[in-house]
Amino acid sequence: MHIRNLPWLIFPLFPLELFGAEPTTPIPPAPKFKIEETIVSYRGKLVNDYVSFPALLRIGKNEALLSYKRGYAHARDPGAVLEFSRFDLEKGRRIGEPIRMGMADRVMQMGEWIRFPNGTLGTFIDAHLINDDNQHIRIGLLYSLSHDNGKTFGPLQRLGVVDGVEYGYLFDSVTIGKRLYALIMTFEYLAGGRRSVDALYTDNNGKNWHFIRNLSQEFGNIPINESGLIAYKEGFIVVTRGYDSMARLHRVDREFNLIHQTNLTEITPTIASYIGRPRLFTIGEKHFLIGRNRRSSEPGIRMELGLIRIDPESLTVEKQFVLDNNEQDQVTDGYYPFPMLVESGEQTLLNIFDYRALQGNSPDIIRLQFDSAEFLQ
Repeated sequence: MHIRNLPWLIFPLFPLELFGAEPTTPIPPAPKFKIEETIVSYRGKLVNDYVSFPALLRIGKNEALLSYKRGYAHARDPGAVLEFSRFDLEKGRRIGEPIRMGMADRVMQMGEWIRFPNGTLGTFIDAHLINDDNQHIRIGLLYSLSHDNGKTFGPLQRLGVVDGVEYGYLFDSVTIGKRLYALIMTFEYLAGGRRSVDALYTDNNGKNWHFIRNLSQEFGNIPINESGLIAYKEGFIVVTRGYDSMARLHRVDREFNLIHQTNLTEITPTIASYIGRPRLFTIGEKHFLIGRNRRSSEPGIRMELGLIRIDPESLTVEKQFVLDNNEQDQVTDGYYPFPMLVESGEQTLLNIFDYRALQGNSPDIIRLQFDSAEFLQ
């Protein structure tokens, strides 16, 4: 039997070095059930064909809002817009003509959806300008709101200064009762003069925001950017991507005071660096982390879409899977995944919306579907 077909957790009882063999990085398994669809393709486009960074918000049982960037490069592409449309989860197709939001000579790099407790929804955009040194400079977090479940949207607005700090990039949010918590990043050239990921909250559906804690500082003065969170017991679990190429999990209370944390990169053989655009979610009572992974730092090991089942108490890996690029193909950009559970007959399918570029071409927006029961075994 080929080694790729063996479960990842089956290892030799003794180190391979004792037998004169080179140690190898274990290979997490790929799910048996997988459906792949292309939702938005670059093919046939002459301009603005670089589609990337999808985000979704469910607006009905089988309908969601799908947004993504449309530009001409991964970054540094002035004029790139945020494009979004309704998406039929059952039929697998977009509904109607897409809406585009943008500003002249600015980059609409990311859009993150929020639904506030009163039902208002909005897209919060990581907006940039490109300076004379070809650097990304955040211009301050932009947003647009819809009061009719995504049928129409208001004008772009600027979030502005919150307790002396202006923010540029919103990562994730969780609602508990009438309070919405969010992880948002600020930058040293914005008001406040620091680069950190902060926890904020709003009790009035985004009209006013309030600072809770500087998480970069709380977690040990670590350099972090992309982060995600999920409610757990009387607090949260937070995942962070480090500028130091480390992936970490942190358990905090409701005020984001640190209770426990682990460095997944240091303690997990199959995580060699950070987890790109990490997101946390649950299937039943099990907790999962998804994002871009490299299972080894060895030459030739390429990026892959990784799924990790975690123990929420110890913050360690229970199981790990490779959802895409297990074959180590020429994936040259991709894997900022957005997970969503969709009921289909007697199955609960884990839908993953993502972007993927092959062999240096522009990416496609893709949807991958898996039988969620496979990840619970």
